[in-house]
Amino acid sequence: MRILCIDDDPDFLIGMRMQFRGRFDVITAASMEEGLSALRGRSVDLVLLDVELGKESGIGGIGAIKSSDPAIDVAMLSGVRDPRVIVEAVRAGAVDYLVKPVEVEQVEAIIMRQAAARRVRERYDALVETQNTNGRRSSIVHKSQSVSRVLKQAEQLRGHGANVLIVGETGTGKELLARYIHRLEGDPRRPFIAVNCAAIPEELMEAELFGAEAGAFTGSLKRRIGKFELADGGDIFLDEIASLKVGLQAKILRVLQEGEFARLGGNETIRANFRVIAATNEELEQKVSRGDFRMDLYHRIRVIQLLLPPLRERAEDIPLLIEHFLSKYAKDGVRRRFSDGAMARLTAYNWPGNVRELANVVQSLGILAQDEVIDEAVFPAWCLNGCGRPAPKESEPIPAAEATVGTLKEYVAKAEKRYIEYAIRACGGDKSRAARTLDMGRTTLYAKMKELGMSL
Repeated sequence: MRILCIDDDPDFLIGMRMQFRGRFDVITAASMEEGLSALRGRSVDLVLLDVELGKESGIGGIGAIKSSDPAIDVAMLSGVRDPRVIVEAVRAGAVDYLVKPVEVEQVEAIIMRQAAARRVRERYDALVETQNTNGRRSSIVHKSQSVSRVLKQAEQLRGHGANVLIVGETGTGKELLARYIHRLEGDPRRPFIAVNCAAIPEELMEAELFGAEAGAFTGSLKRRIGKFELADGGDIFLDEIASLKVGLQAKILRVLQEGEFARLGGNETIRANFRVIAATNEELEQKVSRGDFRMDLYHRIRVIQLLLPPLRERAEDIPLLIEHFLSKYAKDGVRRRFSDGAMARLTAYNWPGNVRELANVVQSLGILAQDEVIDEAVFPAWCLNGCGRPAPKESEPIPAAEATVGTLKEYVAKAEKRYIEYAIRACGGDKSRAARTLDMGRTTLYAKMKELGMSL
């Protein structure tokens, strides 16, 4: 914790530095001008400000301090106990008032009290920023036995706090299941922190998870509370965990083992107790065997494994899901429905993008339809054709790699490149849809394209 002490008494300033050496970072200033200069370019948690700084008014300087950083707490120091001055200081924004001579224990009490209050505020602000209400209360629509089994397994987790690994193809609803597991605990005070590991740049991922002190890296102007700290007492959902680099995996493993960590650029040990709910659409066992994923972390997060079936294996749920999405996206109370032929076609479709793709198609058709009954005749060409197919028909030849290459590795690389090019063309150049068709994350597809020397 960093404290700025502004006082025109040099003995008092020396005493503050000596009393708290090694415990707090104490900065001193003999005037308001020096104090404001000390605030420029650095983060300060608490200012101890003298009411009378020679001819200057410390109370008048509270506004200037707050202008530099509204989050700074200011406690006033004075040689007299004047109720009018105390009221004036509090109205100006002071959080406390001490009468000189002050005891070290009094100052320490203020420091610790304001540190605790600051942690609460920062945690609250960061939690508010992370809240994603989209679909948080959504139910898992189903009637299939396969999904019912998964939900029954999830219910057995209640009260155990065991880490969970959810495995399933892209778009099957892994985050929805994670939120369902979280809600089973029945405690609204428990936080749920969701992190998409593939969506955050590698160089920022560590700060995202562990947090960072002001100045820890370029552009870090204030303290940042990490996701692990926010998840204390609740659940953290690590989506697409397979995309984490091995070096970061080792640091995450230590947090799970020890329950403690430090923010980037900080020395304070932070303790946090949370459950990890991880999700992946990749075969982690294969990544472990290749050395791309740590075996010890894999076993740590996979105490319980839940497998979400793809939509093509739960076709009986498709009509229910269609009704659900029609109702969800209905505008101005206008309820549409699909004709029997359209429903049959939607039910028979393979849905390589799973529930997410179904939701997008239903929303699109509900917007484009002119009539109450949506017939298959209005289906656009892209809806169920092109990149929507999980694989080309046998009658459509796939360009094969030349058999004249020297090694098996070269042959496989060329075959992969040709097939990825084919998939992207079939998807009209949409790499996100191509990634879903190829059953891989978008980040994984880009990495593979880069590896193969393909244009991004």
